[in-house]
Amino acid sequence: MTAASFTRRQRATEANLPALIGAIEDWLEQAGVPPADVARLMIAFDEVLSNITHHGGGTLDLAITSDAGAVTAVIADDGPPFDPLALPAPDTSLGIDERAVGGLGIHLVREMMDEVRYAYDHGRNMLTFRKTF
Repeated sequence: MTAASFTRRQRATEANLPALIGAIEDWLEQAGVPPADVARLMIAFDEVLSNITHHGGGTLDLAITSDAGAVTAVIADDGPPFDPLALPAPDTSLGIDERAVGGLGIHLVREMMDEVRYAYDHGRNMLTFRKTF
């Protein structure tokens, strides 16, 4: 696989999300990412981008690279500062009616990606995740 990149800057609105998700999936497939890893990555993108558009707003910048058997994504937004990695892991041993609302999406991202990092830099939330295959 040769190195490839995908970048996008747009308003972080729920109306813009379906087209962005579709473009990411198309790009991952064209970049030669194995189908099982495309599925895992798409869950991560959907969770993170949905949370940003629902809670953050503002401008969203996305940069994805694929090289040497790995995909790295950097997602930046200028919504309110929020570190999703600071959330406690949900208690998945509890029944769905007993669990607190929220936190399961970032838990899935942490579990399915090989690396996940957060930083707040120059007024922007920066979430980076990496998946090797």
